[in-house]
Amino acid sequence: MKIWINKTTYSVPSSDFSNALVFNMLDENPKSNLKTNFEEIWRRFSKQNVESIYEDFLVFAASVYATDKRVPRSSSSITGSETKDNWTRKLELCVPVLNLHQWLSVKGKLEKALNFLSGDIWTLTFRETEERYRDLEYRKKYHLINAKFDGVCLFSGGLDSFSGAIKLLQDGKNICFVGCMEYNQLNNRILELYQLVKQTYNNVNSDIIVFSTNPKVPDNIDDDFKSRFTENTSRSRSLLFIAGAIATASLIGNNVPMYIPENGFIGLNIPLTQSRLGSCSTRTTHIFFVHLLNDVLHGLGIPHKIENFYAYKTKGEIAEEIKDTKPFLEGAGRTISCSHPTQGRIDGAPVPINCGYCFPCLIRRASLHKVGYCTDSYLDSYNSNYKLSTTFIKKYYSSDSGRAKDLKAILAALRRYLQNSNNDFFMKEMIKLGGLSIDDIKQFNQVYTKSMEELKNMIISQAQKK
Repeated sequence: MKIWINKTTYSVPSSDFSNALVFNMLDENPKSNLKTNFEEIWRRFSKQNVESIYEDFLVFAASVYATDKRVPRSSSSITGSETKDNWTRKLELCVPVLNLHQWLSVKGKLEKALNFLSGDIWTLTFRETEERYRDLEYRKKYHLINAKFDGVCLFSGGLDSFSGAIKLLQDGKNICFVGCMEYNQLNNRILELYQLVKQTYNNVNSDIIVFSTNPKVPDNIDDDFKSRFTENTSRSRSLLFIAGAIATASLIGNNVPMYIPENGFIGLNIPLTQSRLGSCSTRTTHIFFVHLLNDVLHGLGIPHKIENFYAYKTKGEIAEEIKDTKPFLEGAGRTISCSHPTQGRIDGAPVPINCGYCFPCLIRRASLHKVGYCTDSYLDSYNSNYKLSTTFIKKYYSSDSGRAKDLKAILAALRRYLQNSNNDFFMKEMIKLGGLSIDDIKQFNQVYTKSMEELKNMIISQAQKK
């Protein structure tokens, strides 16, 4: 599947992309089908734009996200984008950039990074442009930021980023947080959680920027097929997140670090079953991807480095570190870890809400169980059919797309874990996945083992409830 990106103004795709899907990031936003408010980033710093290489990175990340979000993996939806495994897509993306030679120099590494991140086969084409994105004068008044920061940190509204924010401010760091919202309710929750942290640690300088990117149905497709152009895995959303944070760091100063706090277990992404080869979560914080993306940034001349200080910790260990702090006690239950936090509408639940049965929610439940945090709630508070039990599994057993699929997969993984107590077994599994050094494998083996223990203890606790 070929995809053509237009920036600021419309241009007809080249002959090589004549049948491509088209996304437009136009100055006239109502006419765009790739809507963003990136200008929120630089205008909060009272700037007319960011340096061109950071603008390129934002446009590139938005292009990847739009492609990932709108080209379906299912072979029953469309043809020309997928291979026979009904998962891997062949994606050819053409992006306009201001710094053509720099992007061509990292093309191979970028393709390798994207292949690893999304599990697809990416081919990148760059074309030169002189168009700048929304660098015009503006009348809107923005809440301006005091740019004296020690670093930039992603703030998604999830438990790990919330914990990371507490840790950084508790350690006396001056931090600018960056959020990326997919819907208005998430924006409100992100701001609510940030205020909880800020109020406790008001002795340091902190602020938050929240931006959005919303890809609509692409142009150049028949009306009969438009409803099929959607995909719910969107592994590349975090790349967009990173691009926004890197652009923010550029407005603060050179060599400002960009933190992406996430537990090592979910980033490691070991398949839970043989049929789920790394499909349970994003690989954005996998050590291999972080190293590769840092190499790309260096090749582009971007003097900022991605760091994850939770890389070798379980989610439970992260919670353990800050479990007694005021913001954690008040706000941990309000964090959103869920992979589909708006589905609760059909059960009359307020959104966003954690479902409690998807893979990220199960990891979350295990971590909060480890520290004895009992005030979080899930969809089973509104519909008792969703309580974790054998009844839940039987009721939603119909297919691997049912509500119980992640719980079933975790139970299968726990069984395999208990049957293979020899450390070498899981170290071999990590070697199969690739991208890890021997030292990394040894450390992540401990992360995996301790995470499985956290899951096991949570499952036992749930089984003992009436």
